[in-house]
Formats: sequence, structure tokens, C-alpha cells
Amino acid sequence: MFKIRDAGKGSIAKCLIGSLYILYILFIAVGCTTINYIGESYPPSQQVDLYFSEKDIEKQYKVVGRIIATANAHELIYSSDKFTQSILKKARGKGADGVVILGFENVMTGTNHSRNRTEKSTEKSGKTFTEESESTNSSIEEKRRIEALAIRYTE
Repeated sequence: MFKIRDAGKGSIAKCLIGSLYILYILFIAVGCTTINYIGESYPPSQQVDLYFSEKDIEKQYKVVGRIIATANAHELIYSSDKFTQSILKKARGKGADGVVILGFENVMTGTNHSRNRTEKSTEKSGKTFTEESESTNSSIEEKRRIEALAIRYTE
């Protein structure tokens, strides 16, 4: 049969650390990726063709939308291939027949500034002393970004 034993405090700590590690990995895997689409929508497509230049498209087409995919650049899990797959999935859901990748770039975003200033005055022997301190915080994030056109064939 089964035996139940007391794991002890050390084992509980190891289990907790292991659980936190798994949550961290899941957070990284989910990441902060966004796929934005602006344009016309049609019934979902079965297949979406991938192009890297509008010159390569041999059929007549019209541009029906624009897709922008962004993620934190430090997240190694988001390669350009994963981005491309995400863009194709979004285009398929919007009814596009093809996607033209316009470019891939890293951009700096998220500049936040907060400034704290403290003044403290003390009086000693009839003289006033003023002590000042100031701190500034800023946050700049590097994002990876791919931009694409969603197209539909007109032929």
C-alpha cells in the first residue's frame, strides 16, 4: 500500500522554490507579446501565403489590413520565426490570403520618469542649514517588432 510520511520543513521549502521556478518559466513563456491588427475582416482563411516583398506576389491583390507584432526583446522565446507564425495565425483569423512582412526591428519604448525631492532644514546656533536630496528613476524597455500587410487576392 501507500505510506504517508512527513516531508519536513526543508522539503516544503524545496517544493515552494520549485513551484515558483515553474511559475517564472510559464510567465516567460507567455511573455508580453501583442499582435495588433487594423483593417477589414472576412471569414477565416484556410491558408495564408507568406511574402517578404510585394514584388513577389504574382496574383492581383488588395491590402486589407496591417499587423504589428511586438514583444520584449529580452524574451529569447520570441524569435522572428515565432513572430511570423503569430502574424500568420492572426491573418488567417481575419480572412487574409497572404501576408507581406515589411520589416523587423528593435525599438526602445516605455520611458517613465519619477522624481523625488526632499528638503530638510535644521537650525543650530541661530543658523539655518538646508539639506537637499533628489533621486530620479527611468525605465526604458527594448521591444522586438515585426510589421506586415494582410492581403486578399482579387482574381
